[in-house]
Amino acid sequence: MTRCERYGSVIFIYVAVLFTTVASARERETVVETDSKPLPEYSVLYDVGIVASEKSAHVTIRLWADAKPIKWIRFKIDPNRYRAIRADGELIEVEGGVEWHPPKGGGRFRYVFSIDHLRNEEGYDARCAKNWAIFRGEDLVPKMRIRTYTPARSKSRMRLRLPEGWSAAIPYRRLSGGDYSIDEPRRRFDRPTGWFALGKMGVVRETIGGARITIAGPARQGIRRMDMLALLKWNLPALGDLFGVLPRRFQIVSAGDPMWRGGLSAPRSIFLHVDRPLISEDSTSPLLHEMVHSLMRASAGSGGNWVVEGIAELYSIELLRRSQTLTESRYESAVEAIRKRARKGGRLRAGSVTGDTRAKAVVVMWEIDAAIREATSDEKSLDDAVRQLASKSKRITTKRFRSVVADVAGRDLKAIFERYAPEPN
Repeated sequence: MTRCERYGSVIFIYVAVLFTTVASARERETVVETDSKPLPEYSVLYDVGIVASEKSAHVTIRLWADAKPIKWIRFKIDPNRYRAIRADGELIEVEGGVEWHPPKGGGRFRYVFSIDHLRNEEGYDARCAKNWAIFRGEDLVPKMRIRTYTPARSKSRMRLRLPEGWSAAIPYRRLSGGDYSIDEPRRRFDRPTGWFALGKMGVVRETIGGARITIAGPARQGIRRMDMLALLKWNLPALGDLFGVLPRRFQIVSAGDPMWRGGLSAPRSIFLHVDRPLISEDSTSPLLHEMVHSLMRASAGSGGNWVVEGIAELYSIELLRRSQTLTESRYESAVEAIRKRARKGGRLRAGSVTGDTRAKAVVVMWEIDAAIREATSDEKSLDDAVRQLASKSKRITTKRFRSVVADVAGRDLKAIFERYAPEPN
């Protein structure tokens, strides 16, 4: 091969690789907005009709002609929750779900969503009764992946069709025509999330610290709406200081049996069973615990459960101290009780977190906070690490937490992590 031929071969390979890269870049997965320049928008309507007698929602996802950038939408389908799936255009079965290729002029994807869902043998985390329904928006619409020909983002809204006499409390802004604006700034394709409370509800609303707070739950179930509102009035400003900003809307949904007897977080909203105390005997707050989860938008990655639970539990008591809901003497008593319980805690990297392990995680958080303050001459604290974790929608692992703490402290807090949460063999 001559020298010229060798150069020609190299140039040909380079051009082929460049062409492949450009071609593949044209089909982009629509997940997170990264371009500072505004993207073209296309319209999406979620039409949701609740049929209480069926304990189901009949859902239509509608696209218009301006949705030409969409190549396909791949839905993850749980056959126990989603049935009677139909669509305009092409519908292909794929592993774990279906792939929808909508017509160029727009189209509809239809299915029936079964609302009732048992969390365990003791209660539901989604339920449709005769006069009400409670569930999460992220369950109403299946998880999805979107492939587009060119970068674009959705402009989405939701239309609710409810039984006669029902009303809706969802964590979204209502538009003048009666639909709801579904806006998820962290994603290019807006999909409803958060807790929905529909039916014959008792609802109170209040603006606290610039956030519109809604507390909703079925009527005549003993929900302590005004007690919750009072606790938030004292503690929401401290939450705002911790995270730097509060969402424009936040919703608390509560109900009694047969709903699950605990607390569950979702974006901009939480569920809390009516029998859960607002402040427990150990001076922690289940309500604030779940709100910290929600505002962090935190999900645990491998070995990260102790971090997520430890942060939520720590601030559920720390916020009460900062707002002076707890006196210093009661706070110190609570600290001593947590330290005592922490001695029984198991391995922090274990998959599940027990009450004792959660207490141990809180103690580790206190040590990390003290180490950060010492390393930065009190200029920074664990608060700064929490804000940094909350600023990105990434799973929280021990490794990531350690990296963020090192960034805030200016050095690796190796001794603490190797003592309490060493790398697995």
